[in-house]
Amino acid sequence: MSTTHDNAGDQTPQPVPAVLDIATPDAIQTLDPDALVVNRRAAAYVCTGCGIGECLDAEALAQVARDRDVPTRVSGPLCVPEGVRSLREDIAAQGAGRVAIAACSGRVNWDVFSPESLGVDMVERVNVRELVAWSKPPGEEETQRLAGDYLRMGLARSERTARPPAKPAAVVTAVLVVGGGTAGITAALEAADAGHDVVVVERRDRLGGWMADFHKSFPTSAPYDELRPIDVADRARRLEEHPRATVHTSAEVQSIEGMPGAYEVTALADGETVSLRCGAIVLATGWQALADEGALGRLGYGVSPDVVTNVTFEGMARDAKLVRPSDGRPVRRVAFVQRPGMTEAEKTFSHGADVVDLVALKQALYVRELVPEGRAYILYENLVAPGLYEAFYRRVQQEPGIFLTKGDVRAVGVAEDGLVVEVANTLIGEPVSLAVDLVVLATGMVPATAGEDGDTALALLYKQGPGLPTAKFGLAGSNFICFPYETQRTGIYATGCVREPLTAAACVEDAAGAALKAIQSIAVARQGKAVHPRSGDLSLPHTRTAGCTKCGRCTIECPFSAIELDDRSYPVLNPTRCRRCGICMGACPVRVISFEDYGVEQLTAMVRAIEFPEDEEIPRILALACENDAYPAFDIAGINRERIDAAVRVIPLRCLGSLNMAVVADSLSGGIDGIMLMGCRTGESYQCHFIRGSELAQKRMQNVQETLGRLMLEPERLTTVEVELTAYEQLPAIVNGFVEQVRALGPNPYRGF
Repeated sequence: MSTTHDNAGDQTPQPVPAVLDIATPDAIQTLDPDALVVNRRAAAYVCTGCGIGECLDAEALAQVARDRDVPTRVSGPLCVPEGVRSLREDIAAQGAGRVAIAACSGRVNWDVFSPESLGVDMVERVNVRELVAWSKPPGEEETQRLAGDYLRMGLARSERTARPPAKPAAVVTAVLVVGGGTAGITAALEAADAGHDVVVVERRDRLGGWMADFHKSFPTSAPYDELRPIDVADRARRLEEHPRATVHTSAEVQSIEGMPGAYEVTALADGETVSLRCGAIVLATGWQALADEGALGRLGYGVSPDVVTNVTFEGMARDAKLVRPSDGRPVRRVAFVQRPGMTEAEKTFSHGADVVDLVALKQALYVRELVPEGRAYILYENLVAPGLYEAFYRRVQQEPGIFLTKGDVRAVGVAEDGLVVEVANTLIGEPVSLAVDLVVLATGMVPATAGEDGDTALALLYKQGPGLPTAKFGLAGSNFICFPYETQRTGIYATGCVREPLTAAACVEDAAGAALKAIQSIAVARQGKAVHPRSGDLSLPHTRTAGCTKCGRCTIECPFSAIELDDRSYPVLNPTRCRRCGICMGACPVRVISFEDYGVEQLTAMVRAIEFPEDEEIPRILALACENDAYPAFDIAGINRERIDAAVRVIPLRCLGSLNMAVVADSLSGGIDGIMLMGCRTGESYQCHFIRGSELAQKRMQNVQETLGRLMLEPERLTTVEVELTAYEQLPAIVNGFVEQVRALGPNPYRGF
């Protein structure tokens, strides 16, 4: 269903066409795929600003490029308006189509020195500020050699790089929302209000989710002292009446195939098969109560009907029936048990975090509301009321008849006239026995996709399986803290309690963000660009089929299931699923996968551009560094004037997992004395932007160790280092320590061969 508004004064967002065609956007300029770089004439520029001119002989550095027949000019600061103007004028005079700029890191001034800003096809940034002038002794021969190598490496890369063409495509603009609870309703309304058609698929026979069954909600505004009525029914009604929304209840997704901008969805609604097309998907299937019978049984659940979960108690409050299930007598005293001292195996109380604590505070007020003379005891190990909910906590704390105490609930026993709760390790130092009528256990919240439901919620027809890969604790969110809605399936965004335990108010805010990300993914799919973290990247991996051995490793190791197999078992790319990490390139054993502007050939050419000094005792060492953490750490170390040995040449990688180990083998056989592979820190707080790049590189190291043995080289010439962005202060010690280790080994015997 769709609608348009002809009234010029109507502020309603105009509807987005169901399919965006590639011909409409004027801003998209498509390059000829057969001539990705229109003008291959090169020019180079050496900046002397920011201390570069004081540290280096700029004219000698410029001669490095001139020796490669590249016209080169030495200039003052290039990033200031006068410098940019002069740079543009000289580029035009040279008629250059690609330029190399030896100045600051490519991570800064990227807009000033962009191809669009300078009117060229390509710009190669050569970092001689952070990596040389700011981190090496000025005027020394090794410092000058390092700058010369960086310029040669940059030119070698530029010569083997093509500018990726824009690849706009027609896309479907509708958004599919799976789940019709608070988060799902909000995401659907946000997308619909933005002008997109929205289809909602909800398993239950009505919208509203858990909130439709609840009594009241937490306060959401100052002074945070009064519970709020549930408004989900009004929001559900608004969605059902929205002209851009289609709602299917008693429905389930049967299958999803395709990619962002072009998903084909089959759903079963009221016994009938429905075919849908959408450009992005929001997963909002919510949560389910975690009820471990063993853990709950230790506290009387299943033994006495008067021991209930917080979900059951919510229903009792909604129906205004606070009576004991065992005999129907009125409840006067209620104990709320929050995360008692459980064994490691008993996880019931470990999911829910601050939400279940807020629920206990809310439900304690229910007792006072429905039974004015009633008493509520909140027994906790750690009680969390984040942010402004501290005011709500204080409100409950001051309520007569509500008592909060820290302690370990050891047992719940049945007495003649109710229940007895045994509490140890209390604040008074003595065990306490509480006689109560009802015990409420704060069961945790696990995502509804946990277990087998994870495969059926989306039913993806992907080679890597039908389910959504999950992050920590089985949640459907991102592994990376900066991208909370992103899942490992591009174009599918998780929101609400399927992503993490959230309050209803937080779900509303969270769902608005997920809807925005879904809309953005449709927009970038239309332009052929990547989503995070390489936002806007136009490059795509290409497979040289003639050399492919059909091993399928690229389809297995791709973190985002972007590569499938055709009927001949050759890899086929789904371009808008791809996040341009290059892990497929690193996985390929025969080196037939590369990008227009990133590949094994380019990396190898950069290494071969390094010149070896006549003195063999002076080592040449590579630091192959992930561009997301390790390389920025080098930049920050330079900014802080940390000294790093000039024997080290840093080459940024899209991800350590993108490194094909053939580059390592070729570098060692070419005379490089030592290599550092620098990626993200693994373990409990693993934050690889591309899910598991560093882990994959670690596994591939076995092949490299075999190569070292075959070359009769010491294994100490190669090391892997986990570097966080914040480890820049430790970086000099790490790098310089490895340099000394390599110096002790002596020169690589393959030097000069």
